[in-house]
Amino acid sequence: MVKLRLTRLGKKKQPFYRIVAMNSTTGRQGHALGYIGTYNPLHSSVDINEENALLWLNRGAEMTETVEALFRSQGLLARWKGLEGTVNENALKTDKPKRRRKLAAAAAAPAVEAETETSAEAAAEEAGGESEE
Repeated sequence: MVKLRLTRLGKKKQPFYRIVAMNSTTGRQGHALGYIGTYNPLHSSVDINEENALLWLNRGAEMTETVEALFRSQGLLARWKGLEGTVNENALKTDKPKRRRKLAAAAAAPAVEAETETSAEAAAEEAGGESEE
């Protein structure tokens, strides 16, 4: 079975990927049947040759989740299905899983600190109120 997937290029800590058509049993760096485009996650850029991508999709190639997400963000899947596809430029720049976890943790930390401060202030007021009587 032929799959559309990514092969990694670039240096350590500087990933760069090619979108390729490969046999599903071939290793990540194996021989590609065809080159479709590139994806640079550091600069959030995608360059896809739509003609090649549509050719492989029409031949029955399956996509990995990442390639499907890239195609969807570029409007390629909509055009493949006969609809009008638009490029979603913000799709690659914001909603990344690791970033979402960091934002959620940062939002939870101030809430916990505020609760402890509020309970500490309430305890201080109670202690101060008892001594005045």
